[in-house]
Amino acid sequence: MESYVGKPLARNPLALAALYKEGLGRLWQNQKQAADALGTFGVKREDVNRALRLSSMPADALILFTDCGINGRTARELIRIERAIGRAALKERAQAISKEGKSRTELVLLLEGLSPLPPKRRRTPEVDLPAIRAQQYVYGIATNKWSTMTEAAKTQGWGNERLYMSATLSDLSPVITGLFEQKRFSLRNGETLLALIRTLGISKVTQNARKLAEQPGRRSSEEILNYLAGGPADADCKVKVQVAGDMVTFSFSFKARATRRNLVDVDQLQSLASFALGNLVELNRR
Repeated sequence: MESYVGKPLARNPLALAALYKEGLGRLWQNQKQAADALGTFGVKREDVNRALRLSSMPADALILFTDCGINGRTARELIRIERAIGRAALKERAQAISKEGKSRTELVLLLEGLSPLPPKRRRTPEVDLPAIRAQQYVYGIATNKWSTMTEAAKTQGWGNERLYMSATLSDLSPVITGLFEQKRFSLRNGETLLALIRTLGISKVTQNARKLAEQPGRRSSEEILNYLAGGPADADCKVKVQVAGDMVTFSFSFKARATRRNLVDVDQLQSLASFALGNLVELNRR
């Protein structure tokens, strides 16, 4: 189960199957009762049923996914393949496959008897990554390739605003920037991060960054930004931030149920209100 720690149960069928078997006879007597008990974790009866069907598959097939893991979609595909070709054929195909260096998609295609195609992944162009752009700018200064941001932007065709944003991001504390994976941190992410800092203040964002750094696990840039905006993900009130041009939109959502805590972080709302009123003139000048 160590491979599945930190992921939602509904999307971790093998972990769900192990949990179901562990609680069978003690915490629940059947799949429906288990789904009811685990409903707060987003688990439905079909998730339990799928997880158990997957866990009963040949070990030779399941072991192929020890490195890349099995999510809900992969589980459905494996069940479909076993239904189509039979358990014996699935085991035979699995034994002939080497899992080294292969993705979930490639392994599924091989089990289905197809030749996997090289994955076509859309990546953010390197020049549009703030960290790379900032490094290039600093290197150009050091080698006398240019002496100002304006000159660098004109020479490279970067654009003054984008270069300034990249340089500003590179100057942020590692407590914040260290949360992000450099190759996946786009200019849009950078724009959102700087909007958060302008809105909530560097102290609040840094405080949330320190809390997040103490929690192990891999997260997307969007998940990190939402945490920096709203704090702990288990809070009653969850915050999502979106940036479009110079418009920053914060969405607050919470469950309509009794709670002993405030639904919304009062300090956070005060920060947002202060930004909206105190910085209105500055925004209108842009």
